[in-house]
Amino acid sequence: MSGVLLVRNCGRLVTMDGAGRVLRDGWLVARDGFIESLGSGAPPEVTGADVIDAGGGLALPGLVNTHHHMYQNLARAYTPIASLPLLPWLAGLTPLWRSFTADDLHTASLVAMAELMLTGCTTTSDHHYVFPAGAGPLIDAQFAAAAELGLRFHGARGAMDTASDLIPVWAVQPLEAILRDAERLADRYHDPARGAMTRLVLAPCALTSGSVDLYRETAAIARRRGLHLHTHCAETVAENDLTVARFGSRPLQRLEDLGWDNARVWFAHGIHFDDAEISRLGRLRMGVAHCPCSNMRLGSGCCRVADLQRAGASVGLGVDGSASNDSGHMLNEARQALLLARVFRGADAMTPTDALALATTGGARVLGREDLGSLEPGKCADLALFPASDLFSSGAENPVDALVLCFPRQVRTLIIHGRVRVRDGAIPGLDLPALLARHARIARRITGG
Repeated sequence: MSGVLLVRNCGRLVTMDGAGRVLRDGWLVARDGFIESLGSGAPPEVTGADVIDAGGGLALPGLVNTHHHMYQNLARAYTPIASLPLLPWLAGLTPLWRSFTADDLHTASLVAMAELMLTGCTTTSDHHYVFPAGAGPLIDAQFAAAAELGLRFHGARGAMDTASDLIPVWAVQPLEAILRDAERLADRYHDPARGAMTRLVLAPCALTSGSVDLYRETAAIARRRGLHLHTHCAETVAENDLTVARFGSRPLQRLEDLGWDNARVWFAHGIHFDDAEISRLGRLRMGVAHCPCSNMRLGSGCCRVADLQRAGASVGLGVDGSASNDSGHMLNEARQALLLARVFRGADAMTPTDALALATTGGARVLGREDLGSLEPGKCADLALFPASDLFSSGAENPVDALVLCFPRQVRTLIIHGRVRVRDGAIPGLDLPALLARHARIARRITGG
């Protein structure tokens, strides 16, 4: 590749910039991974450029996924827990992972990442927190998978150091081992530069499985190294009540007391924050990963997206673990966010553009990425090119709104940092049938299916 890219013949180029511009007959020029210029009409002559013809389709900023548990796609549609709420669901899921290995996670991550990419995602985080003894370098396996596919990856190094009725002893690690590994991973993978392909996040699983020292020390490392922090918070009423019973305070207050009180923090789910907590989240400019499919699947409730945004908090989308969703289709997550908002707040609660903003600019803000989320000069050249219409959207008056209102489709082309990573609906160099066969064998071993 030349380092210069020209994307032309975009029927609609959806910038998601501050003015909300949608350019007809759009084009975009990128150089060395960053957008140089864009416009509508006849594209400029660019000497030596690699040219991508969008075929009159729709060009969007690459979608951003802010919460996932990729390993869980090895237990999709697992019957024993298929109709349980969060805590008993977790109790039934956790025993499956005792023999889990880094090779297993590498395969599961490749499947999850391919699924995300084919549905328009160019940047993803993953929250992995189960580390059985002898499993090997689990987070390294995920960074390796992302590098193989060319996906922008924020690896969230999860942790549990406190066993309980829900979390067995084999699933937790000593605090010293967790902190030592966090420092090692930060040295190896965290890139603070603009356009970074890899960053590290520190992410204890939940207050109910993490000690005071775990949360306090990870916050201290994050401050020293400039890392983001992530954890589950306010996902269910039962989890809130359990935290109050154990610690005498609601989850958000306890986290703030332990140093999780700044704009580098984002929470998964955030369904059951009260008005005062939403105000504090906004004042501190914290973020929330809204996971509508998982929240509906587990019957957990609905995140107050509009209230959080009005307060000043950042809100992005998360597909969550593929045993509580049970897929990782980013465009579908945007569609479900819109529909769920309207169930609770009426037909005008969220527009299709609002839903796409959650998946692009909102997700970029949650991850602290000012270089992502919109198509503007100086931003990363991350684009998802969708066909203008398909069988399920034929006849749509507004093709951009149809991306969310109609049945979700897959991308035709995906560009990450100026490089084509999906071409003609496939990932070049990836033997998907062989990958899925290997994935299915591991899943049978894990679930006993």
